Amino acid sequence: MNELRWFTWLFPLLFIVHDMEEIMKAKQWCKKGLRQLIPLPITPFGDTNNTAAFSVGVFEELILWMSATLLGNITGFYGLWYGLLTANIIHLVLFHIILLPLSYRHYVPGEVTAWLTLFPCFYILILAQRILNYSAIEIALWVTIGLVFAFGNVKILHKNMHQLARLVG
Repeated sequence: MNELRWFTWLFPLLFIVHDMEEIMKAKQWCKKGLRQLIPLPITPFGDTNNTAAFSVGVFEELILWMSATLLGNITGFYGLWYGLLTANIIHLVLFHIILLPLSYRHYVPGEVTAWLTLFPCFYILILAQRILNYSAIEIALWVTIGLVFAFGNVKILHKNMHQLARLVG
């Protein structure tokens, strides 16, 4: 279990590496005014080009991922962490590797680090499963909770991105 305690902290670290690419490239990318060639119900950055507002959302997510990691390491209860890690992997694959690049047919911020962080995230998930030995029902439960929590949080952040933009100027 000590090995898992160390590896759990790689999830928030890999998350922030990925999101730093998005933060650094957001303003420049938004200035290009690219349009989706294949319309999707999602857009990067919640329809804002305010990098500071997006950064506040990333910070909030980082605090949540770190809290789940800390909770797991303190209590030995890793279910929420496991579900959030899986949601992050699905986010990387579905949005940054498949849907957004195909929709825009152009580089999308986060695409490069999605590829770079995907394999370490998979490794951590496999290692965690070996140590935690979750049953198929437990995996389904925690992945569902992680997906609902993570994607619900992102939906709320994207919906309120204009208020975040006003908050940070």
